[in-house]
Amino acid sequence: MFQKRSFDEGVRRALENIAGPENVFTDAAELLMYSYDAGLARAKPEAVVRFTSTDQVAPAAKLLYAAGIPYLPRIAGTNLSGGTIPLKGGVIFNLSLLNRIRQIDTINRLALVEPGVVNLRLQIELEKFGFFYAPDPASQKVSTIGGNIGENAGGPQCLKYGVTSDNVERLEVVTPEGDVKLWSYGDPGPDLMSLLIGSEGTLGIVTRAWLKILEKPKVVQTAVAAFASVENAVSAASGIIGAGIVPRALEAMDKISLDAAKKNLKTDYPPGTNAILLIELDGASDKKVAGELRAIMEICKTSFSTSFKTAADPAEREALWAARKGAYPAMARLAPNVMVEDGVVPRPRLPEALRETRDILSRYKLTAGLLFHAGDGNLHPNILFDARDLQEVKRVRNAGYEILKSCIRLGGAISGEHGIGVEKRVAMNWMYDAATLDFFGAIKAAFDPRDLVNPDKILPVAQDRRARTRAFPPGFLGEAAAVLITELQSRHNLGAKTAVTGSGESLRRDKRPLRGKWDGAGCKALDTTALNRILELDRENFTVRAEAGVPVGELRKWLKKAGFSIMLPDLDGTLGGVIAAKVWPPARDILLGMDVALADGSVLSFGGKTVKNVAGYDAMKLFCGSLGAYGVILTVTLRTTLHAGAQDTGYKTPVMRHKSQADGRNPVEFKPDEYHRRLKKAFDPGNLLNPWIYD
Repeated sequence: MFQKRSFDEGVRRALENIAGPENVFTDAAELLMYSYDAGLARAKPEAVVRFTSTDQVAPAAKLLYAAGIPYLPRIAGTNLSGGTIPLKGGVIFNLSLLNRIRQIDTINRLALVEPGVVNLRLQIELEKFGFFYAPDPASQKVSTIGGNIGENAGGPQCLKYGVTSDNVERLEVVTPEGDVKLWSYGDPGPDLMSLLIGSEGTLGIVTRAWLKILEKPKVVQTAVAAFASVENAVSAASGIIGAGIVPRALEAMDKISLDAAKKNLKTDYPPGTNAILLIELDGASDKKVAGELRAIMEICKTSFSTSFKTAADPAEREALWAARKGAYPAMARLAPNVMVEDGVVPRPRLPEALRETRDILSRYKLTAGLLFHAGDGNLHPNILFDARDLQEVKRVRNAGYEILKSCIRLGGAISGEHGIGVEKRVAMNWMYDAATLDFFGAIKAAFDPRDLVNPDKILPVAQDRRARTRAFPPGFLGEAAAVLITELQSRHNLGAKTAVTGSGESLRRDKRPLRGKWDGAGCKALDTTALNRILELDRENFTVRAEAGVPVGELRKWLKKAGFSIMLPDLDGTLGGVIAAKVWPPARDILLGMDVALADGSVLSFGGKTVKNVAGYDAMKLFCGSLGAYGVILTVTLRTTLHAGAQDTGYKTPVMRHKSQADGRNPVEFKPDEYHRRLKKAFDPGNLLNPWIYD
């Protein structure tokens, strides 16, 4: 059995040979500085290694992994869930000096950066070239690109331009065992790169990142609307999105947050203002932005706004944003401690979530300022407390847990952008069943067999493992799926091999070569074309849920008749086939939820109807390019937009351009990586699904 080892003098000397004696720290005072982050958890490391070159990271990782010593990456330590706390001691990798912006490529619209680059510094450098990087978390003055990738950070602009996972093109990763990998989301096969994003440093360490950069819009206009109630502000936000307008940002603050941040405010609000909505638009022309602004002003009036002002100049715009992004530190001045909760719900359920949140806070006799990304359903109650008062700490934790349970009950998730770390591990039991948590555990074990890299994060541990088997509601999956699942279970019990088949168009126009493969492997076909129903169009939430056998063309036509569009080109094949064959890799950007059946017939559900969700590993991305070998896709939930011409605001769906390094139409080109094979063995140990791919 593998034995973990403690840090000793021999290991110290070996690390000094890699990073230099001046960069290995074991002094008690130094270690104390690394025993906490912006969360509430505390634990002290045995040593800290500071790296001055990306080339030093892999040798250090290889050394510690072979020695059985836990380690974890850390840069700014601004995460809010205890994600960089060394729960099992070991060594912290300080990556803060790996802060070079290696290249800004405006032709290919990429920035190549090291993980220690501070988000705001990158924005300032890009601005010199007329570009910007979309993810802009409130902590961007101090948070780094490496940390943003680890947490899948969002920020106000993610409403229009997506979160971190939508804006990363390629990653250089040091695996737990110290190997160096270069992964892109467009690579053939399952999407390993996107799985790393939001994994909180538990699956590997990013040493270089190729980020998507965008041209700065010609016109940016910022406005602020005041309301007498939070409910009215939320109503206005829903009206704006419902009209088909997608602002650059749509942020809300309640009166407590406003009062805390008023030192930074350069504008006055009418008496009785209890909430504001900060709205920012961008576009290619003054006419377009002005038209949207007029429409928004009318929507706010309909929701009983008491004032509506536009920023007169860049200075006033900056002042408005200073108030919003400075709200957390402003709240921190009001009490010794602040717990920032982070739940997310489908946007139409936000009024319910806010109402329940305030009821919970009142019941526990707690004060909190409410900040929320009104356009995407992400709410942040900033709860004031004093950590020296143990009873108050208990009330704060219990209130936080109830808020998270409320978000789950409303169809949301326990984290939209702050991660799970150590502080929300137990809450993973409330969101997922035991089978899904085991699946996440299999991902962790495939990447980190010895459980040495940032151990005991994200997943519940023995003392808080209480998840149960999930009972799906009647009709949730439908008759065709039930038949397919039963057949998979039967074949698994017999050890029979299966060729997962659909229309075949997504894999290859000429189906005969594929047929030859499964005949040669002794497989029996499993036809998924009966999964052909469109299950739900959530008009308010702009999502559609459909079975995997629905042809893409039919879905596009059906949505158009309903007044909606989807960011999928006119492709041959079914939804499941297009995703499994990775015919169009950017499909990842609209994929919100997925139900899959594994080789043994067990059914797992990932994601849902929220555009932000960092609760656990982004396992859906593994089925993008999986070619049916990891499991059978049963249903998918996709993001939609209003069809152009279905509304009169002048808004048209932005076209997001991507570059793919692989042609998903040719699965023969896929040569499984070692980590693809590890995952295959974990999910399908008998190699029963499409076995020729991994023979």
